[in-house]
Amino acid sequence: MTRIPRYSCRARLLSLLTVSLLFTAGIPGTASSLFAQAKKQTIILAVQSEAGEGSLDAIGILEARKLRSPYSDEQKDRQKTFANDYFKKGAVYRLIFGGGDAGTATVSKWSEGCNNIHAQATVSTSARVGGKVMALATNSETLGKRTISRRPPTDAERAATLALMKTIYQQHRTPASLLSSIKVTNLTASDLNGDGKYEMIGSFTVAAKNKFERDLFLIATPQGTAMRADFAKFQAYQPPAEGFLSSIDFIDQLDIDGDGVGEVFATMGAFDGYALVVFKKTGTRWRQVHDQIGDLC
Repeated sequence: MTRIPRYSCRARLLSLLTVSLLFTAGIPGTASSLFAQAKKQTIILAVQSEAGEGSLDAIGILEARKLRSPYSDEQKDRQKTFANDYFKKGAVYRLIFGGGDAGTATVSKWSEGCNNIHAQATVSTSARVGGKVMALATNSETLGKRTISRRPPTDAERAATLALMKTIYQQHRTPASLLSSIKVTNLTASDLNGDGKYEMIGSFTVAAKNKFERDLFLIATPQGTAMRADFAKFQAYQPPAEGFLSSIDFIDQLDIDGDGVGEVFATMGAFDGYALVVFKKTGTRWRQVHDQIGDLC
């Protein structure tokens, strides 16, 4: 029997594959169209909403369980490409609230801000999103499939958290005369690791008569009837004349890397703008792992 040389078999196989790809190009559901669909990446968005009308900001693109920035404030072409790909009118995203499925956000249009792009959307949810209470959105079909875990703190939880907060302020040499003036920007209860115990996530601020600012972003864990600081980011600074603050406010939580602990998403104020930041717990410590411009005017 005549043996066909190996190189001849390989050449024929490559030829058949080439013909097959040429034949299927442009046919819906075949390799070429599926490849085009695969180019859509998993994105995470920040959602603010009032009375069902919302705005969407891109936080990041998820690759290999890590977030990367989709563009910088200087990359106008990449911003527009992102908007054309992901902020098209009618695009529907899953709303995430308390780390779980909570409705949808449907894009109506997008526009350019000072240094970033923003989408307007219709938000459909039973969650009370509004003001300082924000949410996340994603095009992923697998993220945020846990039970929604977000609620106001109980009276006991609130009292224990405020006692811890005052202790932290005192540890940072805050004058006793200011302690009663500390404002609670937001305080949310959310189970970050699915153990049935709710962590407290809060933002606090106080300004002295000379306008010297003291801000605290806190993640606290129940410890008996008290609270223990799991993460405390305290900032003491003199704001610029325009009054811009660098305080941090909770958006929501979402387990993006599948380790069972939700990453904490937040906004951070900046001079004439804001950023979107992400904190992750590794072992026993929280650290910031991602930041993305929100806008800067």
